[in-house]
Amino acid sequence: MKDFRQDFEFYTNLILSKENFAYARYADGEVALMQGRPIGHGSQAFTIDKWSSSEGITKIGKELVESLKHTEKNYHYAISGVSDNIEDYKFLTSHIKNENITFANLWINANYQKMKNFYFTLKKEIYLICNHEAKKENFPFLIKEIFPFPDDCVNYFLTHGEDYINELLEYTNQLEGETIFVSAGPISEILIHRMYCNNPHNQYIDVGSSIDEFVHKKITRLYMDTRTSYSKEISHF
Repeated sequence: MKDFRQDFEFYTNLILSKENFAYARYADGEVALMQGRPIGHGSQAFTIDKWSSSEGITKIGKELVESLKHTEKNYHYAISGVSDNIEDYKFLTSHIKNENITFANLWINANYQKMKNFYFTLKKEIYLICNHEAKKENFPFLIKEIFPFPDDCVNYFLTHGEDYINELLEYTNQLEGETIFVSAGPISEILIHRMYCNNPHNQYIDVGSSIDEFVHKKITRLYMDTRTSYSKEISHF
């Protein structure tokens, strides 16, 4: 479809269904890591999300590129639109050989208030991988388990990534037909890739910053404020 409004309805209905699938999101941060460009202390990644990255392609960049190779019919990619960053769009579409492509901003900007309402009406029980500040009682939907991820997600993963993934896979490999939301910055795509490869019988969904108000109990992005132009932005290809 690749329509910002229609795709939102399609993918939120897919979450409500019993169909197993992966939904991985790639935008400026992920592309920078894949290209080895530095993410400095003046970036939103550092000032808001508390992670940075030095120049050069690390194992994270390599794993992110590897995660773009899925061609399975139930693996979906959400990427920067032409309206967001045309160079990122060109880079991502040159690597992805999968027809299941939608917008990286699908849960946010002009769709955010609808996404927030979706969370408040969601009846499923959710497994959640997200920042360590999260508490079950702050979410409007039921959470079975939270797998906390530390601040400075990139540098943490470079040091402890395999240990984290091994422990995560030991748990998630026992699940079937469950819904797992992931919000761990650019590491989300690696986690979704690895979980899906080991056990494709669940829903793995990168929800990104759309759950920030529940995790951090405050607004972290301009699009969350309905008075801003960001709250009305619609992406297109």
